[in-house]
Amino acid sequence: MSVETLVAGILTGGLYALIGLGISIVFGVLGMMNLAHGEFVIGGAYLASLLVIGAGWDPLAVLPLAMIAMALIAYPLQRYLLTPLLRASKTAPLVATFGLLLLAEALFQAAFGSHPKSLPAPYAAAGIGLFGIRVQAIYVIAFALTVVLCTATHLLLTKSRAGSAVRAAAADPETAAILGINVGRVYAMTLAGAAALAAAGGVMTGVAQSFTPSSGLPLLLTGFAVMALAGIGTVGGVLLAGVTLGVLQSVAVALFGGGWSNVVVYLAFFLVLAIRPQGLFRRGATA
Repeated sequence: MSVETLVAGILTGGLYALIGLGISIVFGVLGMMNLAHGEFVIGGAYLASLLVIGAGWDPLAVLPLAMIAMALIAYPLQRYLLTPLLRASKTAPLVATFGLLLLAEALFQAAFGSHPKSLPAPYAAAGIGLFGIRVQAIYVIAFALTVVLCTATHLLLTKSRAGSAVRAAAADPETAAILGINVGRVYAMTLAGAAALAAAGGVMTGVAQSFTPSSGLPLLLTGFAVMALAGIGTVGGVLLAGVTLGVLQSVAVALFGGGWSNVVVYLAFFLVLAIRPQGLFRRGATA
């Protein structure tokens, strides 16, 4: 395996980890599989395009605005739709998020059309030297952003009062409610945070490659694969899982061609579920 293949896989895996982080957090805290997560990713890209394409802003300047916007959309969805469904049935939110997936895809197509879009930036196709090889600058930026957001998420969950409430709600929501924690608000804030992380991944994806209204599903499946490899319980595990998946994909493409790019992702997903369903990097509580 060449150094170029290894580095490309590591950097791409950073972006995969950013996409998978929100899925893992929501499942770990709410016990809910959010099938609309890929639409949160693409939604962030489309929201960013309004200012990047429409007004000429730099994607990195728009990124925090896209994160805030997606968080504001996700909060009421969880608070007033998904949490009541979650309390009534564990399967109802799964159906509801699938409906949100279909609705979001239709809205994207109606509002933006079906033709591919991308977020233009001077660093989109630019290369920089790294370890004596040439790599795309956007993947270096995306990897650095992933490390920053993973670190911030870890510190928020383990060192803050809000993180203590999230961990309590995840461990035992009934007891947490008795202790005065507003579990509904914690759930809504959790999905809002996951949506913000997804939007960040969407902006980076939009700079690195083109996207369409139907791009959310492949990204959702990639996020599931990251979560399966990571297991539930550690933010650092998500980063390691994303890098592992990126390297596997890069090696498969180098050996067998581009047609194996998605095949190796889905194979890794199913093999881990079959052989080690708890994940490869699980350590314990969400942290």
